[in-house]
Amino acid sequence: MQGRSVRLLHITDPHLHAHTESRMRGIVTYETFNAVIDRVLADPDPPDAVLATGDLVQDETLAGYLLFRKAIERLDAPIFCLPGNHDAPDIMANVLQAAPFQLCGVASLAAWRLILLNTFSTGDDGGRLPQSELEFLRQALADHADHHVLVSLHHQPVPMGSRWLDGVGLRNADDLMDIIDRSPQVRALLWGHVHQASDRRRKGVRLMSTPSTCSQFLPNSDGFAVDSRPPGFRWLNLRPDGTIDSEIVWLE
Repeated sequence: MQGRSVRLLHITDPHLHAHTESRMRGIVTYETFNAVIDRVLADPDPPDAVLATGDLVQDETLAGYLLFRKAIERLDAPIFCLPGNHDAPDIMANVLQAAPFQLCGVASLAAWRLILLNTFSTGDDGGRLPQSELEFLRQALADHADHHVLVSLHHQPVPMGSRWLDGVGLRNADDLMDIIDRSPQVRALLWGHVHQASDRRRKGVRLMSTPSTCSQFLPNSDGFAVDSRPPGFRWLNLRPDGTIDSEIVWLE
């Protein structure tokens, strides 16, 4: 078990609604979400686990989360979730509380540990890690010092180069990065929120964002702008030696 690779599917920002025909920026988000699920199901190499990093539902409705659950359960894999700024955390917790779902916390995958952070901040499109969440992260890293660690969250912890988007990032990113810098077992940070793909490194740590399963934001734009790129998702192969192979799939 420890010696095998883990195939992780990262999806983010589906922005579902109570009604299957509801649109956001002209896109029927339930249709694009199911199109992503269909594409994953068609892959000959299925996911060992799924990571969903927030903004699962746009309109804060129970019905929206039930639709999310119905669609993603088709993948027949463990599903690790965390909230985004558009989510309703209490409703989310009620719907996604039993297997195959896990909401936040630590997930074990062979030689890897996924640490799922909650950056939801009431009344703010930006995010924040309260002191309790920072303490949870420190303790989780101490408990898993001998494993490879991937830390996931909704809000971006580093600038994306878009003035408007960086104005709604992680408010206390320095607190997070200070912990990451002191934790050599952390191999990557992975987030959603920004509706675009990025992949870079900082002090040896892989930093990745994944496109939305609906519409994308135009990279490097000072003001709000929508990109022409289609829905997307990310595959990650977590290797037993701590390296990561990853690719973005676009629904062209």
